[in-house]
Amino acid sequence: MDLTRKVAVVDDDPTARRILRHWLTSEGYEVVEHADIESALGGDATELAAACVDLGLGESSGLDLMRKLLERDPGLPVVMVTASQHIESAVLALRAGAYDYVTKPLDRERLLGSIRRAAERRNLSLSVNRLESELRGKRALGSLVGSSPAMHQLADQVARVLESDVPVCIFGESGTGKELVARAIHESGRRHAGPFVALNCGAIPQSLQASELFGHEKGAFTGAASQHRGRFEQAQGGTLFLDELGEMSSSTQTLLLRTLQERTIQRLGGRADIPVDARVICATHRKLDDLISTGQFREDLYYRLVVFPIYVPPLRERASDIPELVSHFLAKLAPDTRRNVTRINAEALDALTAHSWPGNVRELGNVVHRALLCCDGEQIELSHLPPNLEANGRAAPKPATPGPASPAPEPDLLNLYEVERRTIERAVARSGGNITEAARLLGIGRATLYRKLTAYAER
Repeated sequence: MDLTRKVAVVDDDPTARRILRHWLTSEGYEVVEHADIESALGGDATELAAACVDLGLGESSGLDLMRKLLERDPGLPVVMVTASQHIESAVLALRAGAYDYVTKPLDRERLLGSIRRAAERRNLSLSVNRLESELRGKRALGSLVGSSPAMHQLADQVARVLESDVPVCIFGESGTGKELVARAIHESGRRHAGPFVALNCGAIPQSLQASELFGHEKGAFTGAASQHRGRFEQAQGGTLFLDELGEMSSSTQTLLLRTLQERTIQRLGGRADIPVDARVICATHRKLDDLISTGQFREDLYYRLVVFPIYVPPLRERASDIPELVSHFLAKLAPDTRRNVTRINAEALDALTAHSWPGNVRELGNVVHRALLCCDGEQIELSHLPPNLEANGRAAPKPATPGPASPAPEPDLLNLYEVERRTIERAVARSGGNITEAARLLGIGRATLYRKLTAYAER
């Protein structure tokens, strides 16, 4: 990771700023100068190694600026500089969160030593945070089952939004796992320690959407017997997931747009502006462009929410993931059904792979759950599948068996790639889609098998 060497110098005295810039640049630091609080707050503190702030900024106080900087980024080291020799000033600054306190006239070595230690601490903290984020990301992305090219692309899109609060809108058909993607973003991102609060706009009457989202005061409407904190307040410091965004009423859309602009809410029946701090992730299976053209969805709200769109592919576009998904559901659902089922036979797996899956991954999970309940042995058979899937499996053409009078012609020679591919397909089928077992049968590592399966899918 590249270490940050950028230091902000905030002082209303241009001579003092010039001296500090000269000292710091001679030590290899990049200096950003600010003459007042407004300018300093307009910069991006996350890029800074440290901030050097004068205690007296005209009519303002450096302590006020420091508090605001630390509210945005608690890990930013702030070195306070002042002409005051009183110990009370130093104690006050350190109690308010200053990393160090340096008095004027400035001693070059004393100041540079403080900035150097602050920058080292800052970079160590950033390195630890990035490593933790990468580990969380790997764990969360592991919940998105599948190794097809479509799933690799989805994982790449998710990874790109983990380190920011950019608004994300997840598009995909019903049952594709949009909420699972939203949870992966939350659990891997900077807000993982905060709550994940979900609201399905399509499951709530439009007349109650605003109350659920923003809360209400006692007596705000008939039946409001007590104060209610809405989902925005419940998601403070975390993530608010708005599912089925296309079902949100026009009036609620207007209130949501105001909240995104002002970062405050008002409970229904209340007058107080309540600050909110939550990342917003939304999802929909509908085409928002069509809703905008018919006046059902606000175009200005669209541009606020759909900053980074993510597309979750339907199961029919990643049929090669079905063996992995079946293994995942067997492990997940077997304890609930109290069945010791660890595999599925090749005929049943072929029937699942051939199905179009209009209900996507949710439908596949339900089919596996039903098959587990119908199974009394250790392996799911074709007969354990729903009648339509069983019929499809039995209707699949079987290879002809030549009779004695018609010997099979000698097959053409297969190249090594085709031999390997067919061998791997047989191993996956024999193991019932269990990738770990298939890798054991083939005598190769699980990661190697995943790589080869991905390569076959891309050819």
